[in-house]
Amino acid sequence: MTAKDMKEKVEEPSEGFNLDGILCELGSFGKYQLLLLLLLSFRDSFLAMCNFNYVFTAAEVPYRCAVPECDSIDPSFNASWVEFALPNTTNTCYRAAPYALNSSSARWNASTSCSPDYFSSRDKVACERVVYENYNSIAAEFDLGCEPWKRTLIGTVHNIGLIISFILYGFVSDRYGRKVIIVGTPILVGIAGLVKSFSVNYWMLLALEFIETAFGYGNASMVLSLEAVSQNGRVAFSCIWDIFTNIGTAFFGLIAWKVPYWRHLLRAIYAPLLVVVFYIFLIDEGVRWLLAHNKNDEAVRVLNKVAKINNVELSNKAKQMMKSIEQTKSEENNNAPSCSTKHLLSVLRSRTILLRLTLISACFICLSFVYTSAIIYSTGIFGNKYLNYSALQLVAVPTRIITALTLNRFGRKAPICVAYCLAGVCFISSAFVPSSLSWLSVVLYLVGKMCNSYGMFSLYVVSIEIFPTTVRNSLANVANTVGRIGAILAPQVPLLEQYMHSLPSVVIGLVAFIPGLLALLLPETSRSPLPDDIQQAEKLDHTEEDAKV
Repeated sequence: MTAKDMKEKVEEPSEGFNLDGILCELGSFGKYQLLLLLLLSFRDSFLAMCNFNYVFTAAEVPYRCAVPECDSIDPSFNASWVEFALPNTTNTCYRAAPYALNSSSARWNASTSCSPDYFSSRDKVACERVVYENYNSIAAEFDLGCEPWKRTLIGTVHNIGLIISFILYGFVSDRYGRKVIIVGTPILVGIAGLVKSFSVNYWMLLALEFIETAFGYGNASMVLSLEAVSQNGRVAFSCIWDIFTNIGTAFFGLIAWKVPYWRHLLRAIYAPLLVVVFYIFLIDEGVRWLLAHNKNDEAVRVLNKVAKINNVELSNKAKQMMKSIEQTKSEENNNAPSCSTKHLLSVLRSRTILLRLTLISACFICLSFVYTSAIIYSTGIFGNKYLNYSALQLVAVPTRIITALTLNRFGRKAPICVAYCLAGVCFISSAFVPSSLSWLSVVLYLVGKMCNSYGMFSLYVVSIEIFPTTVRNSLANVANTVGRIGAILAPQVPLLEQYMHSLPSVVIGLVAFIPGLLALLLPETSRSPLPDDIQQAEKLDHTEEDAKV
């Protein structure tokens, strides 16, 4: 859109305050927006690393039974005696029974005890102690080898905590603003994570994992990014934000590779979050939120600040609208004691909004399961687990470019459906690739992750576009909270390998089909402005029908 077009957009006669026209004049990619992108990306990159820290810190470590008869001779993990003392019992809690335990006539002899003749080929006994290949993981340091449910429970508790976080901070964001969440929650996460790195036992770590996620993972970055620009630029702007974020997150795989010990790794990724405290002076509150809560003078101040930084001269019409809206700032605010409460009660009486909330929640359950499972299981596919993780993050870069080019052109619903159906096919196909073609398995898995990333981002955009401003983050987070059911189940997916090696990929692929089909029932929002109230949100379906006429 040219500068002339942007001027005409505001000069067009319209009733009331035309925020979208002013945002068009200010531009979507000026110096102000670029700084906002960089600040949000830094914050969200490290939050994403912390959010998936358990992928590496609680990773499974190869282990074996301690064999006193042989460890005294050669204590190395892969000693030659493992073949007869631990036949087919690696990564289990049983070892071959020594004959001394099965025959009263056998006597222990240091010179003959570590030999094939000393161990039974049929009988097994439980390990008295477990030896690990390395002690970089929580699983090894807290001796969780024979209790694998404790290792996967860390990820499950992590995602249970996120339920509380999304419920709590969705309402906080809509009541007290986006900036409170963007600045406050990373600081809480950073402090909790650093304390967690000094855990003295498993249960202390588990408690801190829950506290960290329950009170530290509120997020409003995507909401702010969508609200900060005009209708035509919101998808592209959010895509660029997500590209920067995923590039930053991809470094987690490299950091974990170079800093393998879990305590040091936690400190490396949690400490940088404390820098976000300076965002108090660097980030402004969202203009749409300020206007929705009748803080018009502050909204005008932010708009003028954006114009100054971007070196933009606003049209006379825009200046008149800003002056007019600033003068009405206090009257409505005094007469409306609880804007958020009023709109939430209205939502509860709207069958249309409740139906959308139900549909988007069901989509989030599936996409959270697929996304989280794909990330966790990435360490189990062929290749270097650290590079696999980084690759899965970097596939979001070309995916977001495709998203920016297609999501407006082809609408929202059709691309989401195609993306998730293709993701399901790729995940299932990768499960049946022979080990001799390991590269093909990785390629299919990456393509599946790309399609899942495309569909997930698009559904997040839709979840923000279908709800009104005053309850946008609350309702989007309610849906996201319900969706955490899928993320809670995801850490258990690797356990399916016990029944069939490829079963995790098959399950991930089958679940991927569901959100693609459910998305077809949501309204098309690609050509609609963000609704500011319940009535505008309910008319989105009618807007779609009118567009077809």
